[in-house]
Amino acid sequence: LFFDRNPGLKTPVLSDNEIHRGASPSNVKDKDAPGRNIGFQTEVGSVSHPELKSLQRFLSPEAMDSFPDCGETSDRGGSVNEEWSYFKYLPFTESEDIGAVDHICSFLYPPLVNDTSEDGVKSRMKSIEDYTWAAQLAQYFQYKTLFEGYSMKMWEYYSAIYLWKSSSPSPTLRGALYDWYLSTNGGYWGARSGL
Repeated sequence: LFFDRNPGLKTPVLSDNEIHRGASPSNVKDKDAPGRNIGFQTEVGSVSHPELKSLQRFLSPEAMDSFPDCGETSDRGGSVNEEWSYFKYLPFTESEDIGAVDHICSFLYPPLVNDTSEDGVKSRMKSIEDYTWAAQLAQYFQYKTLFEGYSMKMWEYYSAIYLWKSSSPSPTLRGALYDWYLSTNGGYWGARSGL
């Protein structure tokens, strides 16, 4: 479906056949046909997580040790350290619903399907290194599928994709393909692979 919220072009897009016939935008029949006024798909993106070396540059050792638990669904409270919240932490969990997929902990082996282990103890990644590795892998797949999906319908529903945002103006844990220190993350490599 073409969504009216996408900003359309002022004149209809001409097909190859119309260009060959010498048609101009002023004499095109059926100007409102699907695919005629193709706009940008604005502000697409996903969650972001810097590489370990970058995290070590702006988070304290205490914050590094208290990285978010598996199944964390909130950016405040729960297992999220105050520093992580300050730097705009976004969870890798789809929603706050019980049983929501945690895209970080699904890369553990064996994968966690709930937030407790067999003995009833809350599960947690063993280290910030494991957490960051899983975050990079999750971002890779998120951005790869995002761009593959949009590329599949390119020129049918829109003419461009505008990524919000490719970088960050300050150290942050939110929405960037490379961080404040110009270090690329898994999202960068996923976007590159998906295009």
